[in-house]
Amino acid sequence: MRTAIAIGVFCLIAAATIPVTSQSDPWTPHADMILVGAQVVPVDKAFSLHGGLAIKDGKIIAVGSEQQVRALAGPSTRTLNLAGKTVIPGLQDSHIHFLELGRDIRYQADLTYARSAEEIVKAVADLKRRLEPKPGEWLIGNRWDQYKYPEMVTRWQLDLITPDNPVRLNRVYRGVCVNTAVFKMMGIEDDRAETWPAWWLKDPGDFTFEDKIFRAERTVNVDGKPQVIKIPTGAFVGSKASALVRARMPRANFEDDVQSIRHGVEEMLRLGVTSLVDPSSAMGYHMRVYQEAYNRGYLKMRIAAVHEGTFYANTPDAIRQHMNEIKINNLGDAFLRWRGAKFYADGGAGTRSAWMSVPFARSMELEGAPNLGNPVVADHAVREAQYRAVLEFGWDLHTHACGDQAMRQTVDLYKKLIDEIRKARPEADLRWSVIHAYLPMEPKTSMLREMAQYGIVASSNPVFNWQEGAAFANNLGTDRMARTQPFRSYMKAGVVLTSGSDYGVTTHNPWMGLYALLTRRDQTSGKVYGPEETLGIADALRTYTINGAYLTYDEKARGSLEVGKSADLVILDIPDIRSLEKNPDLCHQMGDKVLLTMAGGQVRYQKRGFVY
Repeated sequence: MRTAIAIGVFCLIAAATIPVTSQSDPWTPHADMILVGAQVVPVDKAFSLHGGLAIKDGKIIAVGSEQQVRALAGPSTRTLNLAGKTVIPGLQDSHIHFLELGRDIRYQADLTYARSAEEIVKAVADLKRRLEPKPGEWLIGNRWDQYKYPEMVTRWQLDLITPDNPVRLNRVYRGVCVNTAVFKMMGIEDDRAETWPAWWLKDPGDFTFEDKIFRAERTVNVDGKPQVIKIPTGAFVGSKASALVRARMPRANFEDDVQSIRHGVEEMLRLGVTSLVDPSSAMGYHMRVYQEAYNRGYLKMRIAAVHEGTFYANTPDAIRQHMNEIKINNLGDAFLRWRGAKFYADGGAGTRSAWMSVPFARSMELEGAPNLGNPVVADHAVREAQYRAVLEFGWDLHTHACGDQAMRQTVDLYKKLIDEIRKARPEADLRWSVIHAYLPMEPKTSMLREMAQYGIVASSNPVFNWQEGAAFANNLGTDRMARTQPFRSYMKAGVVLTSGSDYGVTTHNPWMGLYALLTRRDQTSGKVYGPEETLGIADALRTYTINGAYLTYDEKARGSLEVGKSADLVILDIPDIRSLEKNPDLCHQMGDKVLLTMAGGQVRYQKRGFVY
């Protein structure tokens, strides 16, 4: 691993020294491009609206009235009259597991919108027709959630359309559903009891509250005689349960991953996203892939930060050894940067594994005991030692913490460490984050004021309230659901709130995250949980623009359309950004209303038919 990382370091440093323009290029005081006839939304402090914008050398040199902007035009200036379109800053997805996206959208089934077992089967059937796989080739789908369906899909339903192809459908988080062909690959056959593993009829003893094997009654042959018994349907929930399914599609190779980045970049630019944060480098591997994509010119958007890790229960010495092999922190340039380290504190609400101060709803009914979730490292001293091992090398801290008890542990330790650092270096600029950050205002653990006081960023995933609302409401109860990801309370308290998708857990479409910020409406039931925690369009956009740039220390360079900042912008086929607040359902259409996306003053995406 040392060799691979060393190569990446050299390439990043070399790439950062390449000049953007030649010394011999002629220079004029006029703008390279001006945009007029538009509603320009800078997302400045006042959330002002303007009529035009001017760009030179990839940066914004004026924002104002159409008359003011036109005054900067010269003989070679390109003038684009947008005829009533809207211009906003490029969006940032501040939490996206990006590596798989290009492969996912091209070769896998998206189950985000499936609302029944039948719709899941149809999505798999459509994928099979599109790919025309040979017998034995895998079919993959993503983002099912059993809480959305009257009944969970079974392998026997999948078998009807895919008898000759193994199928693996990944849950939104910690779960998998497979067809019978996958069990056969594992040597398991329904009518041969001698092939059944120990977990076939009875759950393993090490299962936690989150783990479940779905079973249903079927007539099978046991010792040559038909019997009706409960056997696995193919669906598994929980990390330990999912791990029982050992057969899986062969891992993609390095070149496949590089191409996935290429196509993923194209997809995000199509949606108006110009920067992202990858919250886990897979212990350095992702940086190798990103570096190669960078070298080939595929990174036409900004990988604003890649967090090293993820660290779970790793010993402090193991963490220290790993960070020492990397040696260099905060490496790269404006289009690829390696910064920060990620830790894991608990599970999630959808699998009833977030670390809570009060048990999950219906714990006695469902688990037979109070379920407070699954802490990764409950001992504060051990977690502190892990943090310190990373801090020795100067890396920022970012921690997955969903339940309020996990958040409490994280914030308590952050506070202690920040106090120490600022005692020695009062000027220290620390932008550590709590990732997901569902429940910051529970009675036993409330921490909003402390997060604001210490500058701890809430790296939220608003789309969860829409896409996983049914699961969260079922597991947390309606009262806690109304407080889950309290967007307005975060901002009112002065906490910097950023938004990310957490793809592949959820859809990568940022406009559905904006929809959740504006409505807090559950996709399945249509119920609104916590209407008082919705945001207006101004604050909702801030979480996807300037606040995201702040998280990655870039707010002076981008994140808003202000003079001196990079021209990272999106042209939308709507006349007024405020229409999204008046009619949030427009968010469902916004993926098709992105006309042009620009990063660094260069056009990175142009919708077919739109002439600029």
